[in-house]
Amino acid sequence: MSSNHGNRAPVVAIDGPVGVGKSAVAQRVAENLGFRHLDTGAMYRAVAVRLLEHEEDRRTVGTAVGIARNETIELRQDGGVWIGARDVTESIREEEVSRQVHLVADDPAVREALVEQQRRIGLQRPTVLEGRDIGTVVFPDAQWKIYLDASPDVRAQRRVAQHMAKGRKVSLREVQTNLQERDDRDRSRQVGALRVAEDATVVDTTDMNEDRVVDLICAMVNVSNRASAEAY
Repeated sequence: MSSNHGNRAPVVAIDGPVGVGKSAVAQRVAENLGFRHLDTGAMYRAVAVRLLEHEEDRRTVGTAVGIARNETIELRQDGGVWIGARDVTESIREEEVSRQVHLVADDPAVREALVEQQRRIGLQRPTVLEGRDIGTVVFPDAQWKIYLDASPDVRAQRRVAQHMAKGRKVSLREVQTNLQERDDRDRSRQVGALRVAEDATVVDTTDMNEDRVVDLICAMVNVSNRASAEAY
């Protein structure tokens, strides 16, 4: 846990690989603590959706940067994700978006634009942020840093279950291949690579259900700095 944060609003930074369950955990942690929840990955996915809508521009760096800088990305408290006037809540979770989002996330200029937005939002009020580089790049001085992990097989099974819950049919093998490719890209990215912050608490969720993970993180926040969190 880092404590060099002055008097700004408290931040809980949750990082980890794809498929570990960060979004669901972060949402519930935020609700339990009375904090705002910011799914940073959804911001990159929203930009990717816009790129996929313009097939001929998909690999044009300027297009991605323009979207990140000029289009309003709204993450609503009900979990809805909007870019401009369009609701992309469902679209951002499609497998095609998962395969193509690296074209957005690997672009340093896009990351710079979105990180600026994430910091602005996170400084406004107590916030739980989750992504790949929250504790290392976006908020390296976050009060609480958690790195969620799980075995590749369990992560793949969780991902399949997520798709099935939404009525989407995907094969376990396809998901396993996609996760491995995403892991390789996320860990080798030149800017904002997935790694464990030196002062992060690593939580292996392989044998833990969601309730237990949420309770553990909330307990960490409440025990370590209850007075600071309640001051806002």
